[in-house]
Amino acid sequence: MDNQSNILDILKEAISIEIYGQEYYSIFSDIVEEENAKSIFRRLSRDEGDHKHLLEKEYLQISGKPIEEGVMDEKNREQARRVFPESLEPMTITETQEALKIGIRTEERSIELYSKSAQRTDIRSSKDLFLKLVIFEKGHKEILEAALYHLGQEGSWYGYSPPTIEE
Repeated sequence: MDNQSNILDILKEAISIEIYGQEYYSIFSDIVEEENAKSIFRRLSRDEGDHKHLLEKEYLQISGKPIEEGVMDEKNREQARRVFPESLEPMTITETQEALKIGIRTEERSIELYSKSAQRTDIRSSKDLFLKLVIFEKGHKEILEAALYHLGQEGSWYGYSPPTIEE
């Protein structure tokens, strides 16, 4: 995939996913009551924002211009908001489990996109970025799966030590 246009399209899609995840986890952090859970989702939201920033830098490096994300940004924020109840009241365990499952599916989508994109591009910086993001998104998926498991088993949350991204 040497075609610059193809890689730019992939980067746009990746940025779109990260915007969705950032908003999704931010809203989730406002709804859950337990402080460990709040910290998990605040950190996941920040991580997605960091990923978005890295992807935007790669887009700028390849295209020579910043991405115009206004419409994409609002569309993905709106999609994330639709997952949650109208009022941002604390969610039941069942609602929380469903929201966690959506988060897991989003992480799986990211992993798939980044894995395939890393295999298809010959641009070294993009390949390296995609491979790094695969690792982080797999970590996010594991965190969400563990939270889902613990919530189902104990009806409670567990502690969290977030990974960090080094540029």
